[in-house]
Amino acid sequence: MAAINQALVLALESNPKESYVVATETLLRLLDNIIREPQNAKYRTVRLENQSIKEKLLSAVGMKQLMLAIGFIEANGTLTVPSNVLLANLRKYREFIHERKELIKNPPKTAPTASITTNTNGGTVANTTLPSGSNMMFLPAGSSTGAKQEERKELIDIKASRPFHARIEFPRVLQTSNTLLLQLELLSDQVMQYEDELLLVSGRNVIPIDALTARAKDKLIQWKRLLDGSANGEQEPSHEDLLLEELTAWFKADFFTWVNALPCLVCGNEKTQLVQSIVIDGVRVEVYKCCGQLRHFYRYNDVEKLLQTRKGRCGEWANCFTFLCRCLGYDARYVFSTSDHVWTEVWSDRRQRWIHVDPCENVLDAPLMYEHGWKKEITYVFGFACDDVQDVSWRYSSDHEAMMQRRNACSEKLLLEAIRKLRVKRRAGANCTQERLALLRRRTFDEGIQMLANAGRTATLAEREGRSSGSLEWRLQRGEQQVNTRYMFIPTEEEVQAKQFNIRYSCVLDCYERFLKGASNRVNEKITEKSKGWESRQFLSKNIFRKEEHDWKMVYLARTEGTDEATIEWNFDFSVQGLRVKQVELQFGQETYEGAKVELYYIKSDGSQSQSLSSLCECGKFTLQARLSGGTSWQHAQLFRQSKSDIDEYPFEMNIVLM
Repeated sequence: MAAINQALVLALESNPKESYVVATETLLRLLDNIIREPQNAKYRTVRLENQSIKEKLLSAVGMKQLMLAIGFIEANGTLTVPSNVLLANLRKYREFIHERKELIKNPPKTAPTASITTNTNGGTVANTTLPSGSNMMFLPAGSSTGAKQEERKELIDIKASRPFHARIEFPRVLQTSNTLLLQLELLSDQVMQYEDELLLVSGRNVIPIDALTARAKDKLIQWKRLLDGSANGEQEPSHEDLLLEELTAWFKADFFTWVNALPCLVCGNEKTQLVQSIVIDGVRVEVYKCCGQLRHFYRYNDVEKLLQTRKGRCGEWANCFTFLCRCLGYDARYVFSTSDHVWTEVWSDRRQRWIHVDPCENVLDAPLMYEHGWKKEITYVFGFACDDVQDVSWRYSSDHEAMMQRRNACSEKLLLEAIRKLRVKRRAGANCTQERLALLRRRTFDEGIQMLANAGRTATLAEREGRSSGSLEWRLQRGEQQVNTRYMFIPTEEEVQAKQFNIRYSCVLDCYERFLKGASNRVNEKITEKSKGWESRQFLSKNIFRKEEHDWKMVYLARTEGTDEATIEWNFDFSVQGLRVKQVELQFGQETYEGAKVELYYIKSDGSQSQSLSSLCECGKFTLQARLSGGTSWQHAQLFRQSKSDIDEYPFEMNIVLM
C-alpha cells in the first residue's frame, strides 16, 4: 500500500485552530461519504466555486495540496476522486487526519501539541507557516532510496523570477518566412528559461541529490573493481557521468509520468477519445471525452509548471529533464528532431563529447536507436543550449547520403547562416568570455569530425531496441514497435555486507521493492529501494504490457493483443562484487488458461539455460526469463495476477543468500 503523505496533513496545523478544525472536519465528512458509498459518484466530486467549500475547506492553507495527494484530481472547476483510487488508502488518510484533528481540538493537558514540519536538512520546525500565494509541492527526499529517507518529506517552493514569456522573449535575428528556421529561433529562445536563477534553485531542491550521489559512488566503486587488472583498456567512467545515469533513472522511475490520454473520471477508461486541440492563454490544450465528460490536458512548455505537474509526453519530459541537468551544472542541450521526438544531450568532460540522453526511455549514449530501433527517417536534428545552437543530425543517422536527399526544407547554406546568427545571438546575451568562446569553437570543430565519422557505423544492440515509453497503441500509431528497457541488478555495499539480495514486485502498486531481511522475514526488514513501473527494473522484454481489468478489478502482466509469444527478462550480476548464489528462493505468480503456457528459464553467463531453480546455486551472473505463449487469446497467459485489493501481496519475490 502506498504510504500516506503525513507531512501535508501536519502542515495543515499551521492554520488558526478554528479554521483548521472546520476544514479537517469538512474533509473528513467528504472522505466518510466516499468510503461509505464508493459507487455514488456525487460524493466523489466537489465544485471549487461552491461557497461552502471555498469558505470551510479550501480557505485552509495547504488543504488543496493535501486533497491532491489523497487522490483528488482537479479538472473543469472540480476536485474529483477517480474510481480507481484505493479505498484502503482513503481510510488511512481518514484515520490519520482524524487522529491529528482530535489532538488539536482537544490537546492533552500534560503535553501541548505542536505543529511539526520537516525542513530540507532533515530537522524539524515547529508551527511552520506555508507561504501564501506561492507554488508549493511536497516531495519525498530521496525517493526510491532507504526507508528513513522515504519517510522524510520536503516542502518545495516552485518559483521563477519572471513569468514564462518574459523569460523566453528576445529580439528576432532571423528575418525569414521559412518555417524550419523560424522554429529554430523559437526553440533557441525557449531554452533560455533554464537560466533563471530562482527557478534553478527550485529545480535543485526537487532532486534527491544525496541519494543519487551515493548510488553513483557505489557504481564507481564497482567499476573500479571490474576494471582492476583488466587489460582491455576500457576507460573508467567519471562520477559526473554516473550521476547523470542515476539522474536519468530517477527521473523516469520516480519523478515524471507519461500521459497517453487522460483517464475517464467516471468509468476509469484509460483510452479516452481526443476530440479537440485548442489554445488557452498561449498553452496548447488537448480535450478528451468519455461518459459525457470533458477533460483538459495542458501541454506546458514552462518548466516552472512542469516541476509541479510532472507529467506529459516526450516534449515535457525532455524540457524538464534538460532543465534539471542545468540545475546540476551540466552543459546540456535540448534536442529537437523533425521526426517528431525530442531528447537531451549532456557534455561529458571525461569522454570529451556530447552524450545522447533520452529520459523517456532511460537510455544513454545510443544515438542511432531512433533510426535503427524506432525505424525513423532522420532528416533534421538540432541541439539548443544557452550559448550554442548546433545541427547534430549526423550523430543520429548512419546513412548520411540518404539523409541528405531528404533535407529540402531550405538550402544548406541558408541553414548554416541561420545557425551562425543564432549562435552570435546566444553568446552575446550570455556575455561569454574569450576563454569560453574558444572552448565552444573547439568543441564545435571536434564535434563535426566525430559526427562525420558516424557515417556507416553499425548500430549497437541497444540502438536496435524498440521504444518503451507510451502505450503500445500510441507507439504503433507512430510506426514504432516493441517494448524494451534495460536494468541490471548489482549488489549494493549494504547487500554485500549482509550477504543477501531480495527483490519483490507488486502488480497492483506496479512497484518493485528491494529490501534487506530482518531477523524474522518482514519483521524489522529494511526497504532500500522502491521503483515504480514493471519495466523499470526489467532487463528487456518483448510484447509485454500491464493489464488492468476495471470490471473484474484485477491486474496482471500479459502478452500484447494480437501477439502469439512474449518474453520478459531480469538480469542479476553478483560477480562484480566477487559473490555467488548460496541459496535462492523464488515466488513467481502465474495463471494460464485454454492451454496457454508460462515457462521460466534460468540463463547463466555462458549461455546455458535450465528450468531448475537449483541450477543458480554457485552462479555469479544469471538472467531470469519468462516466456508466455499458447492459448486462444493474448490474456490466457498471465504473470503476477492480483486483485486490486491485494495491496500487501507480492506475487513476484526472489530471496538470495550470497557467498
